[in-house]
Amino acid sequence: MPSATERLNAVLIELPKYRSQWQLNVASPYVRAYDLAVENYAREKKSQAERDRALAEFFVFGASILTGSVMMAAFASNSVHVLAGRAMLNIICNNNLNRTFDLLHAKSKNKTLVFALGGMLDQAKKLADEHVKKASESLFSNAPMASAPTSVNYLTRIDDFINSSHVCTHAFLQGVRDDKSISEKEKNQLADLATWIPFCNPPSGRRVDEQILSQKMELLFYMTAVLDSDRLVVYAPAMGGTTSGSGRATEFSRKSIAAMPSDSNYLKEANPRFTGRPLQPYEPGQRIEFDNLGCGIRDRINMLSALTGQGQFYPSQGFPEKYLADPTGMSQLAKAEQVITRLATDARPKSLTDIRMI
Repeated sequence: MPSATERLNAVLIELPKYRSQWQLNVASPYVRAYDLAVENYAREKKSQAERDRALAEFFVFGASILTGSVMMAAFASNSVHVLAGRAMLNIICNNNLNRTFDLLHAKSKNKTLVFALGGMLDQAKKLADEHVKKASESLFSNAPMASAPTSVNYLTRIDDFINSSHVCTHAFLQGVRDDKSISEKEKNQLADLATWIPFCNPPSGRRVDEQILSQKMELLFYMTAVLDSDRLVVYAPAMGGTTSGSGRATEFSRKSIAAMPSDSNYLKEANPRFTGRPLQPYEPGQRIEFDNLGCGIRDRINMLSALTGQGQFYPSQGFPEKYLADPTGMSQLAKAEQVITRLATDARPKSLTDIRMI
């Protein structure tokens, strides 16, 4: 029977191959799928500001929803801070990532450590906590990172994450192997558990269908546009106006709504209240309006929704109705939230070593 040192050496020898498999079979295809999704999305979006925002934020959004593996979920957890300025996206991503790690019973606050040492982390802390702490240092860096909304930049970020996880796993196993204060029995226990480390269980073949993943990513981008389209308008009828808000009205403010449509605190519409005062006969009311995304984007959403198995998103419209009437309403907002939830559920790994085809 091989000694504990020999068993740990056998794992250490395989680590470079594992790193290459993660890069080849998950990271590179994922970024290529994102690149295609963004190219198609940018073709539909006319505003340069919207395209730039998509490039800067949507990669992390896609990685948080379409995880497929602990590796991508851990990477997204390490990167989700870039969404701090987007309340809705931040909520969606954090909620999904929390559900993912709760399902995996990964209780460590350091989610990146779950990829590098998960599966043996609890026992490792009991038997070799000093080596866990020392190995985890490779996962943190205070050095500023150049940021650019390009696929090359995102690919290097994922590669850096995989490489730092490789260093962490290697440092821990090597530290355990060389530590004479850890008994042979304990080293064998850790060698047994090493087979459950997510980093040591890469896919042996391609687990990303780039075309389908690209379609799902692009659909996600549009779902956020739908969820971003609602506006709370505070208004009052002008003299002689109507309380329904039609006709002439004075608009006091218009602002985006950060709450999700399923949120019990989602804002409600309210008609203006007649007061009869001479200068201000109505107390302002509020209504919800929706930005028109355009018939071209609505057609694209319907096509992607069908291609990804989500069914028809917008109701059918004939010519010229599709150019004159925007059907977006609360039902579309609810649908957008449901689509995101279904895509996230389908892509969520069911165990630390599960790798979903996405």
